[in-house]
Amino acid sequence: MAFSIGIDLGGTTLAGVLVDEELNILAEEKIPVDREKRVEKVIGDMELLIRNFKKKGKGDCLGVGLALPGLLDWERGGIVFSENLNWRNVPVIPLLKEKLSLPFFMEHDVRSGAVAEVYFGAARPFQDVLYVSVGTGIAGSLIWKRNIIRGAHEASAELGHIVVEPNGPLCRCGNIGGLEALASGSAMERDAFHLSGKHVKGEEIFERAQEGVSPYQEVVKRASGFLGLGLFNLVQIFDPEVIILGGGVAEAGEWWLEMIREGYENRFFWTPIIPPLLLGQFRGRASVMGAAGLPILQKRGEYSQSIY
Repeated sequence: MAFSIGIDLGGTTLAGVLVDEELNILAEEKIPVDREKRVEKVIGDMELLIRNFKKKGKGDCLGVGLALPGLLDWERGGIVFSENLNWRNVPVIPLLKEKLSLPFFMEHDVRSGAVAEVYFGAARPFQDVLYVSVGTGIAGSLIWKRNIIRGAHEASAELGHIVVEPNGPLCRCGNIGGLEALASGSAMERDAFHLSGKHVKGEEIFERAQEGVSPYQEVVKRASGFLGLGLFNLVQIFDPEVIILGGGVAEAGEWWLEMIREGYENRFFWTPIIPPLLLGQFRGRASVMGAAGLPILQKRGEYSQSIY
């Protein structure tokens, strides 16, 4: 028997899982990220999670996979810059290896979600995949012939920042009318507040929208329409076999997916070839599950990764 550990470092939450070699969850835990984002505290919390999982695991530990945000330092094993954490040049893996003698692997957090779906989840039957993560923000990953396309500067598939409404709202990146500013979870929360005067979280927005309550139904419909438009445009560029939707908003399920399809499929009036939209198997857990899968895939020889 063997086990693997996955850690997903987010802007507000540190998520961890212990899995077997088939990626079945044996244990999982979430803790808040230190409010001040102090490197020493966050790294210490990561160490604690890993130690707890290692104690629970039976057999050999194949390693620890990390899903990290921002621009990554592949030479040292860390983060060059992360906006959500406000970290610059943090050698995450070297700091952990000072305390833990284990093999470490890492991947960008959104690409880690794509790894989970391509090798273990909903995208397994496909070769050419567009993976889109919809949560607080929107990002994605391109997988061609089961290889991740990273781009010349490790910045490919920043899908949330394609402009779909030139006169749209301001995005945190400084541009206006980007897909993230119109169709993400945070965009829906912003629009719901402007229309209702109340701060309502994403889950409640979807619950009320499904019940037909105004203005929440209109908020979700508008955001889904823009997402469908963005996905249609991406199909014209990349021609994928399939689009897999993951991230926290994907937990809304088939109802949300059907609303997106209305703004997606109706635009393909000139061609019968419409790549299907599918919900990911792991949805909000995709990044941490992909991280846990990295040591397993390395053992199988299916996904080449640097070992730290």
